[in-house]
Amino acid sequence: MNFILALNMRQKIISLSLDTYELASKKANFSAWVRRKLLEEVKPSEVEYGAYCDRCDITFARIYKSSMLHYNCDKCGNMTTYLGEIE
Repeated sequence: MNFILALNMRQKIISLSLDTYELASKKANFSAWVRRKLLEEVKPSEVEYGAYCDRCDITFARIYKSSMLHYNCDKCGNMTTYLGEIE
């Protein structure tokens, strides 16, 4: 299986149980979800970046700009609108 990864990305293969495989299959972008969850474990920053889901009327906030630029809504899986720095 050959594919091109972005220059700043690295591939990591993980093992999933049948149950966790089913949960992962329901994510619109499982890799992005894993990256966000890993970054949430890092020490919080003073600045947060936001993304908004029009469909669900929900605003999401994270400490890493890169994770919000192409953020999929946690509820519906649709692409959100990047808001930039939020208070």
